[in-house]
Amino acid sequence: MRIQSSFVDLKQIQFFGMILLFCIIPMACILFFPEVFYKEFPIESFVVFHNITEIFSIIVSFSIFGLGYSSYSQSRNTQTYFLSIGFLVIGLIDFMHTLGYKGMPDFVTPNSGNKSTQFWLIARFITALVFIVAVYVKPNRRYSAFRGNLYIFVAFLFVGFVYSLVIFNSHLIPDTYIHGVGLTQFKKNSELVIMLMLVVAIVLYSFSKSLHSDKQRQYFLSAFIICFFSELVFAVYTSVFDVFNVLGHVFKVVAFQFIYKAVFVSAINEPYEKLIHSNVVLSKEIQENEEYAKVIQKSLKEKENLIGEIFHRTKNSMELVRSLLMIQSSDFPDDQNIRKIVDNTSLKIQTMSLVHDHLYQNKDLSEIQVSDYLLSLTEMVKAMFPNKGKGVEIQLEANQGVLLLDTAVPLGLIFTELLSNSLKYAFKDFANGKISIKFMIEGDRSHFEYKDNGIGLPVSFDINDQKKLGLSLLKIIAEKQMGGTLSIDGTQGFSLQFDFPNNLYKRRV
Repeated sequence: MRIQSSFVDLKQIQFFGMILLFCIIPMACILFFPEVFYKEFPIESFVVFHNITEIFSIIVSFSIFGLGYSSYSQSRNTQTYFLSIGFLVIGLIDFMHTLGYKGMPDFVTPNSGNKSTQFWLIARFITALVFIVAVYVKPNRRYSAFRGNLYIFVAFLFVGFVYSLVIFNSHLIPDTYIHGVGLTQFKKNSELVIMLMLVVAIVLYSFSKSLHSDKQRQYFLSAFIICFFSELVFAVYTSVFDVFNVLGHVFKVVAFQFIYKAVFVSAINEPYEKLIHSNVVLSKEIQENEEYAKVIQKSLKEKENLIGEIFHRTKNSMELVRSLLMIQSSDFPDDQNIRKIVDNTSLKIQTMSLVHDHLYQNKDLSEIQVSDYLLSLTEMVKAMFPNKGKGVEIQLEANQGVLLLDTAVPLGLIFTELLSNSLKYAFKDFANGKISIKFMIEGDRSHFEYKDNGIGLPVSFDINDQKKLGLSLLKIIAEKQMGGTLSIDGTQGFSLQFDFPNNLYKRRV
């Protein structure tokens, strides 16, 4: 890291060394070898050169304004916006300086070296001032006094004031150039003040943390150094058409080119760099999310396999318990009470086992299809009563809906209890026996209806007084566990209406 930092510092020293050589060598040649390099040019030739360099500077100024103003809605860089407004003023005043230059057609009032120099001084003073103030404008800060286009209006007002002052009230400004004499002391002192301001700008920008990058800092500092030597040249010339004027304008063109690059970095490069950085970060996050998704999918698959295996083993364990009961009951072949208890318990075990069997075979380990489940229960109960089940017509209607494990098990217990009771006790003549079963899911409620055309219930039947486990257990499951409402009618056959919520439980798998 230190080696890289030293390498960067060395490159910057070389870069600024080249800038200083670019500025010092031409001046030294003119000062030490005036007989070779000093020259005054014909007014016609110089005016063409002056117009080209100034128009270039004006275009750069307006380009800086366009960049900062147009990009503000995206970059929200207040510092760049402030610089753009400043260069709008600088470009307009430089335009007046060009039109007021001696040798150009009169710009409202007769053109003179003093007139164009006054415009020049004002433009250069504003340039230095704008840069000093800009360093204190935080790029990403929102200022309460910021009013957008209001500053453009103020800029035009200020340019109008400068226009009126120099064109119509130039006597209010001290003379800057006297024909045949050269620069006035006011002009030289003003150039020294501007040079001092540029030195202040160099110091401020060297340590400022509000710049976008080291590259932008390098461009600004290069521009300030070249502007400093440009002002130094314009403090020593004697004729507005001499070689010092040529050199000063060349320095100005190069300096403005660096300023344009610095503003371009913050106005254009910065938003795109942020966008590119965001895209890189987003791509990295997408890649990481894809990898996480693969890990999660793998973990989920393992979890599903594990839960499926648990359901399968639970079913097998229940079947094992049922087999043990059947084996133990075989020791009491003549005891009908034990036989009934074992049969009832075996039916309940099979009912719960069947739920786990459906879950194991289902892709979704949390829920089962109600119609398939009730159909399986029906076939299972009929198989337990082969003689009685063949003669009874069972009609099952169930819409396509699903139930969670916690709801399916108690519903299955109710269903098998009702169906087994009907096959055991309801019919005297199995040939005419009919059982109708309907199940519907509507929203978050489920409706279960069970009917048979059997002998019904005794007139004195009261489900609350039943001591047998069957129907009393059914009522407890329906109302206490499932939170439903149960109604029974045993006057004409047997009829049961059961309504319960199917959102008592949440998915856990």
